[in-house]
Amino acid sequence: MGHLGNLKITVLNDLVDTLKLHFYSSDLSDEKELEDYNKIVSSFCDIKSEAMQIKNADNQKRFISHEFHGYKFRVMATAQNNFNVVIQNGDVSISLLKHSVKHNNPLIKVEFRAEFLCRYGYIKAIQSVKNLIQNFLLNYHVKVSEIHLAKDIQGYEFCTFDFHRVKTLSKTKTIFHNDISSEYYFGNRFTGFSVGKGDEMLRVYNKTVEITQKKQKAFIEVLKWANNPDFDNKKNVWRLEFQLRRERLKYLLGNDGLLDSLDNVLKSISNLWNYCINRFVHKNLSNTEVQEQITQMKILKNGTFKYLSAETLRKRFQRADTSIVWDSIQTFEGNVGYELQKVKDIKKPEVQYVKNAFKAIISTFVKLKRGDFNSHELTEILLEADREQREKTDINIIDNARLKALDYMSHAKVFYEKTGIIEDGFDKFNKDLANNLQQTFALIENEPSTILTFEQFQKRLIA
Repeated sequence: MGHLGNLKITVLNDLVDTLKLHFYSSDLSDEKELEDYNKIVSSFCDIKSEAMQIKNADNQKRFISHEFHGYKFRVMATAQNNFNVVIQNGDVSISLLKHSVKHNNPLIKVEFRAEFLCRYGYIKAIQSVKNLIQNFLLNYHVKVSEIHLAKDIQGYEFCTFDFHRVKTLSKTKTIFHNDISSEYYFGNRFTGFSVGKGDEMLRVYNKTVEITQKKQKAFIEVLKWANNPDFDNKKNVWRLEFQLRRERLKYLLGNDGLLDSLDNVLKSISNLWNYCINRFVHKNLSNTEVQEQITQMKILKNGTFKYLSAETLRKRFQRADTSIVWDSIQTFEGNVGYELQKVKDIKKPEVQYVKNAFKAIISTFVKLKRGDFNSHELTEILLEADREQREKTDINIIDNARLKALDYMSHAKVFYEKTGIIEDGFDKFNKDLANNLQQTFALIENEPSTILTFEQFQKRLIA
């Protein structure tokens, strides 16, 4: 039996609570457009220089007010990393970067205020920002850098045990309490927990307590909760919030393709919610079962202890039903999402992999030699491996490695054609691979008998 009984969960609202977008130029060949854009950024940088003269310990108070195409902004004295200037108002924060052939970074980053998304709705809010970006004379394509999907609920009081009721593939879990400055008013009252990190995360926290600490967060009560007839202002409101970043989104595949673009993400909001509630699952475990999970032991009727194996606890989690809380939050804005596919990633080779492989060779050889190291014997082992390779396949180790490099590139091309994902540097990798192989085979044709002697091979190895 579970611990929830006949609780009634009330869902107050569904929200896109946080949204961060990256804008890239869609036509790098239009030099005039990019030049005009850079001039606009320069004009904001000039205003930023004035703001930098303002003396105040609080950087949020160091700004110059400025109007741009009918929009009022604060041009801030400080900017985010990699950007030249930041402009803000009550709705958005916009970071601007000058175009340069030396980088392929996003030129514009937009962070939406939660109140703006709540008041307008995320569809209208995004469209208004798109209209604004057009005023920067920039044709663009947009990618989602980060998005948070959230629900506010009543009817269940989370506690520290609920942290242990969440089943997830993530290995990172963090419990947090009120910050020290608030403990005077709230004591050490439990306010929530988080599971996961960065690219994929779940946060569960007491929204009522947060509002008492941060009055600017109270807009949600006026704009959403008060309009729900089931809202009970005498009960705590708990927020369930999922965070997804681009590094996760761009490998999720929906009906309209990869969620690599803003349009595809917007078409898949309910599917993203479905993805999240299946990545992080709240299970219906009793308090006793949770205690046993924490201590990894069970108290028997005769008072003795029985240790529980990791496999026993894993199977208990597997068999446990989903909690009534999770059963109550299966849809987003009334829409049932379908399952997104996760595309297998192909990573570029890195120098570190070569270093690690070399370390592994040396480590294994030294173990074989019981702590000794003899470069002559190591060379002999490598040459023997090359001879074995020739006997089995009629090609040496180097040529076999070249074939694997070609095979790797072939798989990479199939991956990109299927998914539409483009990784920086792969075009150059492909060209360099073809050129290097062409040059190598040209040398072999001209000097077919060129084979390193044992001494030459050893000298190169230990040089």
